[in-house]
Amino acid sequence: MRIKNIVLGIGIIVVFALVLWQGVEAFYPSPQWDDYCSETVVPKTIIDGRGNVENPTQTECEADGGRWNNGYCDYYYYCQQEFDDASDAHAQRVFFISLIVAVIAFILGYSLLKTEPVGSALMGSGIWALFYGSVVNWRNFSDYWRFGLLLVVLILLIWIALRLNRQKKKSFFGRFRR
Repeated sequence: MRIKNIVLGIGIIVVFALVLWQGVEAFYPSPQWDDYCSETVVPKTIIDGRGNVENPTQTECEADGGRWNNGYCDYYYYCQQEFDDASDAHAQRVFFISLIVAVIAFILGYSLLKTEPVGSALMGSGIWALFYGSVVNWRNFSDYWRFGLLLVVLILLIWIALRLNRQKKKSFFGRFRR
């Protein structure tokens, strides 16, 4: 019976993770690079009489919509900036969506804890949702925010674990007092 609950709990966490990921993609899809950079015009390669590729000059580069960068022309610079900005905004929204879902799943799991494996699997799913949102948005956090976020989550998890185990100990010893 215990192995079945473990397998079911792991299954709930895995399917929850997939539902969260697919739900975000279905209702708030990730920006696609081709939507920002597919129409960037790159001039034809110029080959001199000896077969060497001639790089455009800074003037030619900028006239063609590129950005001169340390001796070469980056034709994707501006569209890449737009794509990065859209990706950052998307990652921040995914983080907040995941944070809300994590809190709801964790509270539901805590309230259904007596119904195993659903309660503990939902608590695990909440932890997974927080992990997913943080990973998606990790590059947008400063080192201080990363440290603070991890510290707060660690303290909360330890506090909840102590609280849950304290409740179990009281009920366990309460049986012997009767």
